Amino acid sequence: MSADESLETLLGTAARLRPDLQVEVVAGNVEGCRIGRLVDDSRQVEPGSGFVARPGTISDGKLHIGDAIDRGASLIIAVPSAWTEVDPTSLGPVVGVSCDQPLELGTTLAGIRREDPATRLRIAGITGTNGKTTVASLVRQVLDTTVARCGSIGTIEIHDGVHATPALVTTPGRLEIVEVLGDMVQNGCELLAMEVSSHALEQERVADLNFAVAVFTNLSGDHLDYHGTMEAYAQAKARLFGSLDEDAVAIVNLDDPAAATMLQSCSARTIGVTRLDVRDDGSRPTVDRVVEVETVRNEPDGMRLRWTGLENGPIETDVPLVGMHNAFNATVALLVAIEMGAGVPDALEAIQRVSAPRGRLEPVHGEEDSIRVYVDYAHTDDAIRTVLAAVRPFVPAESGLVAVIGAGGDRDRSKRPRMMRAALDGADRVVVTSDNPRTEDPAKIVAEVVSGASGDETSRILEEVDRRRGIGRAIEEASAGDVVVIAGKGHEDYQIVGTQRRPFDDHAIAREALARRREGGR
Repeated sequence: MSADESLETLLGTAARLRPDLQVEVVAGNVEGCRIGRLVDDSRQVEPGSGFVARPGTISDGKLHIGDAIDRGASLIIAVPSAWTEVDPTSLGPVVGVSCDQPLELGTTLAGIRREDPATRLRIAGITGTNGKTTVASLVRQVLDTTVARCGSIGTIEIHDGVHATPALVTTPGRLEIVEVLGDMVQNGCELLAMEVSSHALEQERVADLNFAVAVFTNLSGDHLDYHGTMEAYAQAKARLFGSLDEDAVAIVNLDDPAAATMLQSCSARTIGVTRLDVRDDGSRPTVDRVVEVETVRNEPDGMRLRWTGLENGPIETDVPLVGMHNAFNATVALLVAIEMGAGVPDALEAIQRVSAPRGRLEPVHGEEDSIRVYVDYAHTDDAIRTVLAAVRPFVPAESGLVAVIGAGGDRDRSKRPRMMRAALDGADRVVVTSDNPRTEDPAKIVAEVVSGASGDETSRILEEVDRRRGIGRAIEEASAGDVVVIAGKGHEDYQIVGTQRRPFDDHAIAREALARRREGGR
């Protein structure tokens, strides 16, 4: 159906598709109404938009109906009770619709208007605590050059096949997904690689999607402020695999103990990925196929990987990524690309030309600098261990590894001391500073992080609440040959203090500090 159809026609089609919905037009002329994008955030309303005033976890959409109208909405969908508080006659030319399930109606209308884009894309979903962004990015890069145009949805950005726009959350809501997928199809995409967060799975944001491939990267402590326990966190992730059809493919990290949980209700074909140097402790689930990856060479500019099980006989190629975690990420990206139509030779050639996403172990130093500095998004204890282990081989014997870490405010507090422990285990010196403190006291967050250290380790720790100064000291006080990893914010170009989102870029701050080092002759 064309996006130019009248609201009357759209509602008629929706009534046939969803006869269970209780829908009533309470104001306006549906025959003469044409709607644009449907949104459930009044701040995203543009002239002609449809606003779905759904009840939310933080705020009720009915409180923002006035704002949506002021911004030019042509349609308001709200629960029946909302229309007892908002006078329909006050809407003017805006159409008001009452529905017992506003989000269901809004999503249905968006799907009709955008011609059901989810059915016109083959979708790969990636879930796990760490690695989602890198895997999704690598998959898009490989598929783009080997099979067909591929869109992506994730923590850093949404790429609709033509344009990349910054993402607000890892996995958008159901309405935004329909609209974004519609843009992708319109731009010629046939494939999609998307990150699927545990929040999205728990809140059924991807319930309308049929995944051709699902990937599990790993599971470690995070988001326990939301899920409560690691078991509940794992079960939320496992929903992705339980939703797969028999003709889909599940690709899991066999080296992670949670792999068995992911596959407990999975009826799809299964592929397990393991590193050659990791032993099976007996907890691995049975899979249809195992692919082993071995790092033959690991250098600051990339590594050489060897695979067994990818095709007949071992296969080797160079990959321009660093770290054992990226050996897994590259392997998974290859497998996803092959399962989605790439030939093995083409996929191997494409993986040689990929680049890591912004803020993922990204070097910011130059050849003229006497130290190496990397920016990374690591913000859990497991991610910190992984990224420090990735760069440790590049630290000269006489030099040191410096980690800059911080924990986000109003988020899972249980991981803070574990982050300290991971940093002390992996680095020689640690600067503990602010991340996004939000509404918490930054000094108290730093203290909770430092509580993970023992008394005799305090000499290796520098506490600096101000992140700019913390990064500056880590770099300016480093000795020639040292390696500095600035962890926590990665691609983010802001810092949230209180309720304010202020410009702040670790890359820029690090480069300023490196320039001061050079000016000082160091």
